[in-house]
Amino acid sequence: MVTPRPTQKQVAQHAGVSQTIVSQVLNGQTDQARISPETRARVLQAISELGYVPNAAARRLVGGRSSLIGVFTYEAVFPSSTRDFYAPFLEGIEEEAAHSGLDLLLYTGGKGRRGLTHGMQARLSLTDGTILLGHPGEQDRHDLAALVKGGHPVVFIGRRSVPEAELTCVQADYTAATAELTRRFLACGHRKLLYVGRPEQDESALDRERGFVSTVRPAPVERLDAGALDQHWLETALESGITGFLLENDGLMRRLLEVAQQGGYRVPEDCSAAVLGDAITGEVGDPSWSGLRIPRQAMGRGAVLALRLLVSREPPGPLIFPCEITPGVTIGLRPERSVPG
Repeated sequence: MVTPRPTQKQVAQHAGVSQTIVSQVLNGQTDQARISPETRARVLQAISELGYVPNAAARRLVGGRSSLIGVFTYEAVFPSSTRDFYAPFLEGIEEEAAHSGLDLLLYTGGKGRRGLTHGMQARLSLTDGTILLGHPGEQDRHDLAALVKGGHPVVFIGRRSVPEAELTCVQADYTAATAELTRRFLACGHRKLLYVGRPEQDESALDRERGFVSTVRPAPVERLDAGALDQHWLETALESGITGFLLENDGLMRRLLEVAQQGGYRVPEDCSAAVLGDAITGEVGDPSWSGLRIPRQAMGRGAVLALRLLVSREPPGPLIFPCEITPGVTIGLRPERSVPG
């Protein structure tokens, strides 16, 4: 049975505004209609939560444009497997683009290092705007800032900062989700926790850490490669009284569970653990793990919506999507002792 698609009237009811206001927000008329930023934000949030798509008469980007949007990833290749971390983002982008009557142009990035170089200007000019994914380097951020300041509409999936430019981002609320997971540890009696992250810090890692350190004291943070998480490291942590670990990615989570098993420790009986995101290693994450799930498809759809508004000269600001908490079985009651036996 096909589920009816949400209507503009339902968006209005969800946001607590009139249908006329919803239409004005969609058509970039908030200034003329004197719609407050708060009201506009409620409408955009309702559109995102309900998955609203304008009808066929409104499915074109404003201003008689090409209705072609670009997609670029800083990763080496586009996903070739549904297990790839970036695949759900692209699925969401394609789904929303199809619903909105838009076509996609996938940029290859040219030869050598992938980036939005000057050689891509001709391809960029074919599109009404561009959606980006991945991890830009320092030079990439400067190139991206120049692109934004040059007037090309750009939306980044994930929170990214660029020098001296305002980049529109579609974000996952890692801070709130990590804080919620931290509170679950506390509710189970854990009082000494450790956040374990990668040596490389990006905005999403900082958001996760922020959620952790804002919720518990003390809030120690350790950054290391998965290979450094060995038997000695785990024993030292447990002997110091730590009973719960928040792991930034599935590689660290998988390594912790492996080392714990080798040392005769049981999870969650001897120590508890949670992973702060979906699998990025290409391996399938274990559904029994406690942790959070990133709304990747919804963020992909939201990026298209944000780009449509940006092209219509109605900057959407950051769209923040809540993460899903997965209860799993790896968070348990605080053990009486942190040694096997």
